[in-house]
Amino acid sequence: MSNQKRMPGLAWLALTLIMGASGAHATLRCGTGLVAEGDLMADITARCGAPIASASEGPALQPNGMPRLNAARISVWVYGPNGGGYQYLRFVDERLVEIELRRRPPNGPLLPW
Repeated sequence: MSNQKRMPGLAWLALTLIMGASGAHATLRCGTGLVAEGDLMADITARCGAPIASASEGPALQPNGMPRLNAARISVWVYGPNGGGYQYLRFVDERLVEIELRRRPPNGPLLPW
């Protein structure tokens, strides 16, 4: 088989691997359990305990004090240090939507993200 015929097959393989990797979700290990995107705050607290830092804001309110339509509560929790890194967890309406590893400790405000 010539190199010219083999190259398109290798290109498709590389493209498939790249596309598959883009759908990966972050996880956080707490003891023997795992926390993943989509988990609820209560479940994460049960597995990991209290965070070392946290902040929340929202939902945005109307002048009458009622929440605005489609407004959400945003929360950020920080766990660590673990191996020199801190895990920043972002929640929307008590559901985990993002886990980010940062090397710096939580100094100053956690929000805005």
